[in-house]
Amino acid sequence: MKNDPKLNRRKFVSNSAIGLGLLSAGGLAGWLATGRKNNPVAGKTNRPALDPRFTYDVSRFERTDPALLRYSERSSIPTGFPDPSCLAIGWDDTTFIGGDQSVKALSRDGDLQFTVSLTQRPQAMVPTADGRLLIALPDHLEIYDHSGRRLMKGEPLGERVRLTSVAAGGHHIFAADAGNREVIRCDANGRVIARFGRVGAKDGTPGFVVPSPYFDLCYGADGLLWVANPGRHRLEAYTPEGQFELSWGSTSMAVEGFCGCCNPVHFTRLADGRFVTSEKGLNRIKLHDVKGNFTGVVAGTETLVKDLDLARKACANCSIGFGFDVACDSRDRVLALDPATKTIRVFTPNTAGA
Repeated sequence: MKNDPKLNRRKFVSNSAIGLGLLSAGGLAGWLATGRKNNPVAGKTNRPALDPRFTYDVSRFERTDPALLRYSERSSIPTGFPDPSCLAIGWDDTTFIGGDQSVKALSRDGDLQFTVSLTQRPQAMVPTADGRLLIALPDHLEIYDHSGRRLMKGEPLGERVRLTSVAAGGHHIFAADAGNREVIRCDANGRVIARFGRVGAKDGTPGFVVPSPYFDLCYGADGLLWVANPGRHRLEAYTPEGQFELSWGSTSMAVEGFCGCCNPVHFTRLADGRFVTSEKGLNRIKLHDVKGNFTGVVAGTETLVKDLDLARKACANCSIGFGFDVACDSRDRVLALDPATKTIRVFTPNTAGA
């Protein structure tokens, strides 16, 4: 999943009263962090510099303890997109790269299998076990077969809809709508069945707090739909029908937790059910066991953002910042979409048990 960098957070938050989540302690920490001159996603602003007494130095969190590193960067794959937007891994380790107004499918060996031309920027995509490719456009879903032929183009899913992620499982399609801060549940053909998770709704859910246009979800082999609740700094599990089951995650600047206004912004799962999370602001990609316990780091800020000038240029709105979309293949490699270098960076486990 990837957000739309052309959407600034002020405009995004103004679309919903729950933008008040920005005033949380985590939001304050993230705002202070992005105000630092050496922050990877801090751009020029017209605001006067903060009094040093009111700034928070995050530099000590920008270096990763080598003992925590479980992966090493081995290679990179050029996306060929001026504006790459999303990443997914599917059948036979096919790599799907979304950007501009198209999606490319690359074989395990890196050969181009097919290209899907779209009318809008792809926001997210997920390959299904039956060989279909679901693509989320800003306000609707489309379905393609394993050769790139379109099978279905859905209708717009409602007012203020801004899709940011899509998942499939349990004979359903799930779409994360960051515009309305809810999950849309559809049948296998993309027809809406129900919606859940809006703050204040009487559906028994905690409510999704989404201060910026990052809102990710993933259907697991455990039969649960996992959804990032970024303003609450945690991942939450739901039944396919939208019943809340459990959650994990905590608010902290330390590597074990999630910080800023809204993290994690992206996540995925390894074949054995472990979680891989990606954060913006302090760019970090981390590992967690199947219960959500922190177990190590794939890549820290010092690895992910080496060229600060290039990162600033890649950040269309630095009050939001950017994260690295992540996906995992059958070899437990973690692939990260880098908006600054326009590449997919490949991280390999240091040991078989990483």
